[in-house]
Amino acid sequence: MIHALTFEYSYSDNHDGDPSPDEAGGVIGIFEDPADAQRELEKQQDDGHYGDFSDADSNGGWSSGGYILAVTPMPLIRSSNRAS
Repeated sequence: MIHALTFEYSYSDNHDGDPSPDEAGGVIGIFEDPADAQRELEKQQDDGHYGDFSDADSNGGWSSGGYILAVTPMPLIRSSNRAS
C-alpha cells in the first residue's frame, strides 16, 4: 500500500480572491509510510501555498484559497513488464 498526498482546487471555495490555478488538482507526493504522508500534509497546510487551513473544519476541509489536501491509501500494482 502506498499513500498519495493530493490537492484539489475548487473555485467556489476560494475566498482569497486569487485567480484559478492552471492545475485543478494533482499529486504532491507518494509515500510508503502513512505517518510520513500525514506529516507532509500538515507541512503543506502550514506552508500557506494552498491557502489558509486554520478554519478548514468549518469549510468542509477546504482552505481559504480553494484547496483541499488529502492523504489517500492506494494499492501498489506492480508492472507486468518487470524483470523476474
